[in-house]
Amino acid sequence: MSETEERADEQTTGDEIDPKDEAQTGGADPAAEEGDESARLEGQLRRSMADLANLRKRMHKEVDDARRRAVEGMSAELLPVLDNFHLALGVTEGEAGTYDPATVVEGLRMVKSLLESVLERHGLKEIPAKGEPFDPNRHEAVGVDTESDCDEGVVTQVMQRGYTIGDKVLRATRVLVRGSTDEGSGG
Repeated sequence: MSETEERADEQTTGDEIDPKDEAQTGGADPAAEEGDESARLEGQLRRSMADLANLRKRMHKEVDDARRRAVEGMSAELLPVLDNFHLALGVTEGEAGTYDPATVVEGLRMVKSLLESVLERHGLKEIPAKGEPFDPNRHEAVGVDTESDCDEGVVTQVMQRGYTIGDKVLRATRVLVRGSTDEGSGG
């Protein structure tokens, strides 16, 4: 039971009128009873409003704390990716001609793989596009491909990858879609 409910219970039971007491006093002044009841209700309203304000503050603090913890957790997982970028840049910024470009490219592939795995663990998924039917909910057409051999309405090229988190599209995939050069006939 919450503090608010306990206080409401205490007030309800503490403010109940015993019929024997009323009979012994010969009844109370109706105006005084209304004033007491009004003051009691006003106090109860103030306490309820204060409880609500405290609840809102507590909820905002909990949401902020959860958001901070999520960012901290993901940042901690991304630090090795950043470290590997620093290593790769350190190699390329060293003495000119003393590094193997193939090694740098392989290192960058490994960093990309590490970053993708961290993001996937947090629910980020790439939207499949090439060879798929165009879906305006997940793809953004940036051009029409009239040269491809595939069926009309099929994505032929990905210009920029798109991603989802759960069912939400974070960024649509920017694509070229197979289309015809017909401007339409019927004129």
